[in-house]
This record gives sequence, structure tokens and C-alpha cells, in this order.
Amino acid sequence: MKIKIHKPSIFPNNRIIAGITETNYNRFSGGFSIFPAKIYSNEEVEYFRKILANNLGFKRQNLVFQKQEHSDNIQVIDNSNIEEINLSDGMITNLKQVILNVTVADCAAVLIYDKQKEVIGAFHSGWRGTQKNIVAKGIQKMGEQYGCSAKDMIVWISPSAGKENYEVGQEVAELFADKYIKPIENNKFLLDIKGTIRDQLLESGVNEKNIEISEICTIESSRFHSFRRDKDISGRMSAFIGMIE
Repeated sequence: MKIKIHKPSIFPNNRIIAGITETNYNRFSGGFSIFPAKIYSNEEVEYFRKILANNLGFKRQNLVFQKQEHSDNIQVIDNSNIEEINLSDGMITNLKQVILNVTVADCAAVLIYDKQKEVIGAFHSGWRGTQKNIVAKGIQKMGEQYGCSAKDMIVWISPSAGKENYEVGQEVAELFADKYIKPIENNKFLLDIKGTIRDQLLESGVNEKNIEISEICTIESSRFHSFRRDKDISGRMSAFIGMIE
């Protein structure tokens, strides 16, 4: 069964497979979801994960999933834990034929490929993870674990809540620099999470020309799940990256 997948253009197609699943409402009434949320059973989600694997041309056991906890916890994926569901918000690996899957719905997924060391990273960066600078910590961990350098990294920031729609309260707005915050009525603010992540990448040493940022806002686009828009009936996308060979 074919599903719609949105793919970045920045990664080399002969080395990297990457993208984010769309809702595919035309095939599934609640949309395609790789996490139960409140609309699917664990069995149904496992069925969806197998469909994703088939669409990517891999066996199910080649796909590694994480259970997000809105932290800056980053797991190193190797042969000892490849079949586990990791309680984390970031994963890095140098294993080929392994697909790292990040669970998102409005939060940004940040996918990284070091073309020199042949290492990948996948990070879930909602406002909590962004405030904790998970991408910078991920880049640092890639360096410590595999000798990676930020200047060799190619990065994609996935479709996520856009700065025109990502509303937060004052307690969240106060955690970010003023340039990422736009005040609106009733003590509410709009947060530019993609802009924040971009600057964190630049500060970590990633070359600006090696960063691709999706302009798609998940709150606006029905092609993607949005918890802000759909609340408890929202599924979850998989943002994924893997090295082909």
C-alpha cells in the first residue's frame, strides 16, 4: 500500500533516505499515524509502521522508533538496542540500513547527516526541546561519539508549527529571546521555533547553505497532523532518516 511522504531536497538521494509521513486521510479515516495517540491501538500503529517500512523498501526491524518525552535525552543507536523503543527525543547512529524515526505533530523534527563521517541524527524539537537546545547537544554528541564536525553536516527542519500560528503563553515566551517572540492579544505570544532552531544550528557551526527549512506550517496544512489543530483526534507523523548503504 502506497502512502504519501513529503521529502526534503537537501540530502544526496544516493546516500540518504529521509522525509516525513503525511496524514493520508484518503486511505485512513484517522490518518496515517506511527503513534497511538488517542485514536489507534498499538496493533494498528504496528500495522502502520510495517506499511512505512514497505514504502521505504526496508524490513520492519530496520526502523527504530522513539517515545518522546520532551527532553534533551539523546540515544546512541547500535546493534545492542536497535529493536528497542527508545525513551528519548534524539537518536544518532553510524549504522547503515537503519531508519531513525522521530514522532511529531506540530513540533519540529531536525534530521542531520554528516557526509564525511557517515553519521545521522534525528531530533524531536518542540518548544521544550528547543529551549533545552537539543540540536546543539545532538551535534556535540555526534562529535564525541563519532568524531563528527558541524561544518560537514547537512540538516533538514521538517514541517512544523509556523511562526504565524504557534501560540504560547507568557511562561513559555519568557524562555526565548525577544526576536523569536511576537506579542498578540490577551497576554499570548507567537513563537518562531524554526527560526530558533536555525540559529542554534548556525551557532553550533553548521553552514547556512547546508540547512533546509520547510516552510509548511502543520497547523495550517491538513496534509500533516497537528495537535494544536485537532487535539485528541490528532495522529502523529514519522520524520525519518537513514543511510542507504
